[in-house]
Amino acid sequence: MDYNYLGYRFRPTEDEIISYFLENKMRGNTFPVHAINTVNICAFEPWQLPEQAAIRDDEEWYFFSEHNKKHANSARTERTTRAGHWRVTGKDRQIWDKHGKEVIGVKKNLVFYKGRGSSAVKTSWVIHEYHSNNASAHQKPYVLSYLRGNLNEKDYTRAASSDHAASGS
Repeated sequence: MDYNYLGYRFRPTEDEIISYFLENKMRGNTFPVHAINTVNICAFEPWQLPEQAAIRDDEEWYFFSEHNKKHANSARTERTTRAGHWRVTGKDRQIWDKHGKEVIGVKKNLVFYKGRGSSAVKTSWVIHEYHSNNASAHQKPYVLSYLRGNLNEKDYTRAASSDHAASGS
């Protein structure tokens, strides 16, 4: 399906993100329209992710990804890429159902930092990561990530290209 119609935007509410998209994905259900790709977020730099999106918007992109653990029996989540890492910022926010009666999930905000350690530089790339409270009842724990960033910041893509060239990747 062509999503490049004038005025068309894919903007699900937080309730829809969790109760429809995320929970159906975890159950293995298919969707009538393919609007969100499944991607390993950490296999790409944030400026490469828009190319992986099912709907290539100019401002925001949506992805499913499996909840990757840092170690097999650890609760810590893997959030590093070749060029940097995603850092959780702020407190987790509860997401309520559309009636405001039940907490159905959690939203985590992450900012991408280019580099490692104390020399890491904060970028404008942000992910809002949605987790369902019903995840343990499903076979595969997924998260739905909503990415925002500025594709016009050429400095990040140039810096990443030179980093990969310098490292021989």
